[in-house]
Amino acid sequence: PLQLSTIVKYWLGGTDPLDYITVYSNNQEDSCYPHWHYVTCGLTDLHGDGRVHPPAASPIASSGYGFELTFRLRRREELVPPSWPVKVMQKIAKYVFETDNSLVPGDHITWADSLGASTVLKHLLVSEDSQLLPVTPGPLGSFRFLQLTCCTESELKAVQRWNGPGVLRLLQSSDRTGGSLLITDIERSCSIFEALPEAKSAVESGIAKEGSNLCGMAAFITWVEDIKDENNPGQNEDSNDNQINSRNALTDWNDLSSQCDKVINGGLSGGKSMTYPKRVELACNLETARYLPLCVLGRLKHGYHFTLKSVVKDTAVTFVTEKVGGTHVSADQPFAAQGDWLQLL
Repeated sequence: PLQLSTIVKYWLGGTDPLDYITVYSNNQEDSCYPHWHYVTCGLTDLHGDGRVHPPAASPIASSGYGFELTFRLRRREELVPPSWPVKVMQKIAKYVFETDNSLVPGDHITWADSLGASTVLKHLLVSEDSQLLPVTPGPLGSFRFLQLTCCTESELKAVQRWNGPGVLRLLQSSDRTGGSLLITDIERSCSIFEALPEAKSAVESGIAKEGSNLCGMAAFITWVEDIKDENNPGQNEDSNDNQINSRNALTDWNDLSSQCDKVINGGLSGGKSMTYPKRVELACNLETARYLPLCVLGRLKHGYHFTLKSVVKDTAVTFVTEKVGGTHVSADQPFAAQGDWLQLL
């Protein structure tokens, strides 16, 4: 194998956190393509002396962050493995080191930079490496191997609407999208929905059966308490339409899951008392409205909450059912407001 080493180690002041990345030429029979297999060294404890990671408390405790990254890239005629996956893996490792946020199978990574020379593969999915078994117990603690796989924009959206493991299973079902080992072909020109026509219905069926992992989205939405005089129905109309424009509603809300949890657990406006409007008016743009069926079929039907958070002001609307804990609504009081945050049963 080829071992790529950083010139100045991270623990000596270098900028790249991974000590090494080893690249193997993999031509095994269960592989749909000959490929390069990249494996990181540095997210776990390599030294045991505390220079990078605190020593594991026992052989079964996590070593470092508890995982190393792998990546499989289809090999063509090149004799030397391409270097761009090394840069991607170093960048992800740096994010883990700087934020202490770990990765788990099923995660997705939205990627702003290019991935090789591909114009189709834009983002990354995380799975367990099917060939490399977890190391447990280990001499410096336990860890597992998490594999990165490139995906298209439509595949990422399917993960966001459904879940990562489901979409990964679809990718494994076709050699054109990676096969059983999830090998990235940087020259791939189609998504799973083009390679496998039944994939779209599989996603919709999965959402209906299992629910959606999408707990909320950035949206163009606003709400007001409906206190208008019924004899003067135009009295309460305001400038909401100025805020509900045609821009894409799926932008400008980073760390979506944690923000959704923050809203459902604590609201937006700490310290403000809860009020219970009798009627409310909601207004949203068409892009936001298209996600309301997913809200109902993929979330509420399965007992999950769904939050629409405005990107123009600090406003949120959370749809809940009686199965959702920590809510302030009931059959008698279907609306509950805390500042600009509305819960709706």
